[in-house]
Formats: sequence, C-alpha cells, structure tokens
Amino acid sequence: MKKIIGIIVLLALFLGEKASAQQVPMYGQYIFNNSVISPAQAGVRDDNQWGILGRYQWVGIDGAPTTHTAFFNFRLPSNLGLAVGIYQDNIGPVKDFTFQTDVAYHARISEKWYLSGGLRLLTSSIKVNMLDLQHVDQNDPYFNQNLSSGLHFNVGAGLLAFSEKTFFGVSLPKAQRKGFGERNREVNVVSRHLFVYGGHTFDLLDNLVVTPSTLFKTSERAPSQLDLNAIFGYSRLFDFGPMVRSNLTESWLDAVGFLVGIYITPNWYFGYMYEYPVNDLNLVTKQTHEVSLRYIWGSSTQIRIRSPRYFL
Repeated sequence: MKKIIGIIVLLALFLGEKASAQQVPMYGQYIFNNSVISPAQAGVRDDNQWGILGRYQWVGIDGAPTTHTAFFNFRLPSNLGLAVGIYQDNIGPVKDFTFQTDVAYHARISEKWYLSGGLRLLTSSIKVNMLDLQHVDQNDPYFNQNLSSGLHFNVGAGLLAFSEKTFFGVSLPKAQRKGFGERNREVNVVSRHLFVYGGHTFDLLDNLVVTPSTLFKTSERAPSQLDLNAIFGYSRLFDFGPMVRSNLTESWLDAVGFLVGIYITPNWYFGYMYEYPVNDLNLVTKQTHEVSLRYIWGSSTQIRIRSPRYFL
C-alpha cells in the first residue's frame, strides 16, 4: 500500500507537464539557521557557527523528501558576513545537490537599527532516476532514460532590517528559472521563490524570553505557505516552542509541531523538531523529524550591537 501511494505521489509531483520538485529546502528550524532563507543573514550574529541538519519528511511513505545540510556562517571585518551551505535534497527519484555562497553587508541606519543586504551565488545539479521507477508501460519514452540538468548556476538576494529584538526580512533565494528534459515538454523546472519573514523577542522573566516569528513562502508552482513559531528561550541552556504551518491555497492548517533546542556545552547546540501533518497525509504518515547540531564560537569582529536575541 505504501509503495502504491509513494508512486502516486511521485507521479503527481514529477511527471506532470508542469510539475516541480521541492527546490528550496524546507525547514522547521529556520530560526536556528536563517541563512537558509536569506543571504542577508550572513554574518549577522556576533559569533560564528557551523552545523549540520537532517530533515526526514513524511516518514513511512516511499520516496518521501529527505534533506541533508552542512552550513557555515561567519562574521568578517568591515561589517561583512559570509555564509556557505551544501544541500542534498532527495524526493522520490529526484536528487538535487546545491552549493551556495552568501555575502552580506550590514549598514547602521539609526541608533538601534541595522540594514543588511546579501547576495547569493548557487551551483546546483538535479538528477531524476527514471529507470528505477515502477511503471506499467515499459515503452513509455518518458521513463526509458534518466534525466540530468547538468550544472546550473543561479543567483539570489535578500534584505534584512534588524535591531536587538526585532527583525523583518525579504528574500528571493533563486532568481532564475531553469527547465530540463525534452525541449517541447517541460519535465522539471526550478522555480522562483519569495520569502517574507519577521519576529520580535519579548522579555518574560530575567532569564526567560519568547520570540514569536512568522515566515511566508510563495512560489510560482507550489501553494503559498505561512509558518508561525513561538520559541521560548531560557538563558543559554535550552529553547522550546510550538509551530503551525498553513497551506494558504487549500486549507488553513497543514501541519503542527514542536521544537526543542539544548546547549550541550556553551559551544555545542542540539536541535530537534517533530511535525504532525493535519492534512490528508496523516492517513499514511504521522511524522516528520528534523535534527540539527551546531558548533558556535566567538568572533573577534563585532558589529557594535548586542547579538540579536532572535538569531538562535
């Protein structure tokens, strides 16, 4: 049964005339690694970090999305920032490998506010292993060969306005569209995405804060989504909080989840998130898991502002 459902999902996603893959990695823990959604986040923190993240979506469905990421985020002199990301995104027969580099400049625009502008350069390669798919018609020309986009270069950009406790950002992670396959038929297309996000940190007690945040995602070939988070942070010991994801095209409630993060040591941070689908997917799967591990260390280059609390 699961194999049949998986095949149906894959056919719907990839073999339709205008279908497209999950082309921008989707994370519930984006507040822990904001550079994944905007190049303007590069170097915004007062410390440096590197980390790894794995997302295992719709566990139990054959061909469900999995994403593995390694990322680096550094503060550079002269109010510059550098972020590097390596992403392996798999869904069904599609394997998407991306290497991206972000450079950002942070300008002070008032006593409390900064404006960061970032540019992104990406190199990616998408492969579709059609020969391993089970299908009825062995002579179907769309299944008798594997597909590859070859190396594809793309650019992105983002803006971020932030103070110590508040942030607003907008980004276009991939500015160009890319198709591959037969010239007279659009087999797969890399689409443009737009992200708009923001949040604010409130002091509750001496060592307890809460950061409600939202992330709006829209694409040419996918339903718009809205993520809502409320992350509670206790000192530099642990963070926790709920999340809600809405599919603005089909239904208001798409998934709910819970996030927790723990400082194993002052430098090592472990994050975990569980998501439960509230839509029809819960008939065949009831879980999505996301785990991350980060190493954080101090930077000798400061932006002359306290490290923004919302950048966990």
